[in-house]
Amino acid sequence: MGENEALDRTRRDYDEVAELYDEMVRQGNELTDALSTAMVNAFADLVRAGGSAAAVVDAGCGPGQWTDHLDRAGIQAYGVDLSPAMVAIARRYRPDLRYEVGSMLHLGVGDESIAGILAHFSLIHTPPDLLPRVLTEFARVVEPGGPLLVGVQVTDNADTNGWVPYDHKASPAYLWTLDALAGQLHEHRFAELGRLRIVGPVPGKPPAGYLLTRRIATEGD
Repeated sequence: MGENEALDRTRRDYDEVAELYDEMVRQGNELTDALSTAMVNAFADLVRAGGSAAAVVDAGCGPGQWTDHLDRAGIQAYGVDLSPAMVAIARRYRPDLRYEVGSMLHLGVGDESIAGILAHFSLIHTPPDLLPRVLTEFARVVEPGGPLLVGVQVTDNADTNGWVPYDHKASPAYLWTLDALAGQLHEHRFAELGRLRIVGPVPGKPPAGYLLTRRIATEGD
């Protein structure tokens, strides 16, 4: 699938369900939310320990709940999302924060100018053939040593590529094995620091998985 077709489909699908999606996010799940928050807090701790004056990007921020969380944790953060409807909801909740309509393929910032990236269940809609381009962009913009936290729905039954299509309620998506995704991240200069797997909250719901990584500093960085 081409870049424009993939982006247009995801944008259109989330514009259509934005209000329902926001309602679902705000209701949440007690166990899943507690574990997800722990991983986002670990990401925030790494940003804080790095001492960077730069902001972090909540890439694929949706209705902005994690951008809000990071801000309340004292982390300078802004959100980017394909869906104008999602960005409008995020701005409605926190008009004081920065939210932009944009693509993870083109973040529009300088090289090594971002303290870290949170990609919280936003990469799941990226076709696998486009994922390397997204990760190349992430590696371009994140400072050496800066953290990247990726959340995805996971599978144990992927083919040799490490992924399978998934009939997501909002928009077509892909399940990954954490090992395969960690391999993709390492190929694009992100070294794994830790991972978490969360059992699906209801039967038939795939588990959630998190990979916490750090941008590898290479010679010349």
